[in-house]
Amino acid sequence: MTNPGFTAQVALVALQRAAAWDALADVLDEPTPELVERLRSGELVETWRTGVAWLGADATTVGSPLLSLDVFVRGAARRTAEDDLAMLMAEHPQLVGPDLPAVRRLHDVAELCRDESRAWAEGDLETGKALRAGQRVFLDEHLVDVLPEVGRRLVQDSRRELWRALGRLLLAFLSAESGRDYQRSVLGETGRRRVDPAG
Repeated sequence: MTNPGFTAQVALVALQRAAAWDALADVLDEPTPELVERLRSGELVETWRTGVAWLGADATTVGSPLLSLDVFVRGAARRTAEDDLAMLMAEHPQLVGPDLPAVRRLHDVAELCRDESRAWAEGDLETGKALRAGQRVFLDEHLVDVLPEVGRRLVQDSRRELWRALGRLLLAFLSAESGRDYQRSVLGETGRRRVDPAG
């Protein structure tokens, strides 16, 4: 018999993961004043923190970039939004621009997460599990050949800590969602394996 509490929790996790993927797509897209305000306010950081809470102890793999982003948020009062926007725009064409279409497909991953959430909310375990597996397939077929290199460029080629933190965040999310350790394979850093909330 299906446990309604369990399926409701997994449905919520899928929605939180969707929001985190959307936020990643937004922050890596062409910078806008609205995006800068979401970064400076801490809204995006909290979305990402909530989006990895399902990892439990393994959420520490995302902890370092989130702490760096917390520092960015705390320092926002000492900078203008215009300066932050200019800083992001200065390196975006080189760091993300060549692979912008792939970055925007992170919204497709988010939509798959929302589909999964609806299935769990309706108590359809088989569909929920299939949609969860389908997200990994989508990443494998469309994004993991491109996005790890975007993460590498952000971390290793940027002069700005904000971009470096976002690159580490991208690699951490890819690692958590795919089960592959992109921190290690791309940056030579040790990550931790994820635990799937859907079993």
